[in-house]
Amino acid sequence: MSVAGDDQVNLGPDCPYCGEPALRGTNLAARYRCVSCLHRFELRSECPNCGAHSTIARMSDTANVICRSCGGSMLQAI
Repeated sequence: MSVAGDDQVNLGPDCPYCGEPALRGTNLAARYRCVSCLHRFELRSECPNCGAHSTIARMSDTANVICRSCGGSMLQAI
């Protein structure tokens, strides 16, 4: 039996600026906007933290914004 409050809802990736789970993809590839603080971000192929390179998957799924090498965000404010 499941209680209504037990289900966790995934609202999307956390915003690097405000920390809210409100990051949404825009109509431009690799661009995101936080619906909470309205900051804009671009998904980079080079990690701003460690410099590791990765390929950018241009999909509707926004969950892959974390660097596989250091765990930092691959998003850069624009």
